[in-house]
Amino acid sequence: MRRPPMQFDAPVLDETSTDWPRFSVISSSYDVSGRREIDYQGPELGLILRSGGPTHDVLRMEDGRTERFTFRPGQVLLIPAGERVRGYIQGGGATIRNALLLAESDWIAWASGGEFELPHLGLRWSADLGNPLIVEAMVALERETQQPGPMGRTYAESLALVILTEVARHHAVRPAEVSRSDGIAPRRLRRVIDYIEAHLGEDISLLDLAVEAGVSRVHFVRQFKRLAGLSPHQYVLRRRVERAAALLKDQDACLKALAHEVGFSSQSHLTSAFRRVYGTTPGAYRHRRTLPE
Repeated sequence: MRRPPMQFDAPVLDETSTDWPRFSVISSSYDVSGRREIDYQGPELGLILRSGGPTHDVLRMEDGRTERFTFRPGQVLLIPAGERVRGYIQGGGATIRNALLLAESDWIAWASGGEFELPHLGLRWSADLGNPLIVEAMVALERETQQPGPMGRTYAESLALVILTEVARHHAVRPAEVSRSDGIAPRRLRRVIDYIEAHLGEDISLLDLAVEAGVSRVHFVRQFKRLAGLSPHQYVLRRRVERAAALLKDQDACLKALAHEVGFSSQSHLTSAFRRVYGTTPGAYRHRRTLPE
């Protein structure tokens, strides 16, 4: 696990974290009674979501000046790579929860096939991005960290792409321009579908699928949904459930083993996803298929 590059003298009440390739999310709750000092600086881009607790006044100190701002639930701070943020929270007895996204500085260039280069965007500190897409994706990323779902990696990568693309396009001093793309050719889309079918039981990443499509990760997510009617992680999830349903004709198949065979991390994940698609559990579905006509 990447450790947060932050010194915060508030006692940690609980913490959950997940590392994905090139980015991490850390969800923590703190006791912020009294004055709590903050000192943050790291080599990675940082976004901090206040996901729970009351609104607090925060004082940020820079070059002998003090900036006061409020930090409230649903607010996201942007801290560019390498920038130091020092200050303190002054408040009464309370518990707060923050979600910290740490992204490597070359993430956007990697994800966009070189279209966006984070070091060249001139990102600046922001106490409140005020971008609902970023807030929504940060909330979903924290939820995925606390309660991992059946499509963890692909889903988390999709959310991170939304966040970091929005940062590049709307919150940079020199906003990134999205180049036009020729889209995914039909034969390339067929290659993506075939790849998914051949690797349903494996950990499929957006990079794997974008390579098959011959486009950048950023373009792939948008174009695949336009062509297939579902986002990549939704499509893979549905195909895993449909594969599981086909395999349930084997009355002796162990549901736990079947779940792993089609790419779910546990039987409970299979059951949850299966119920959303078919409105029943795998066991009930198999039993119904064995009933006489």
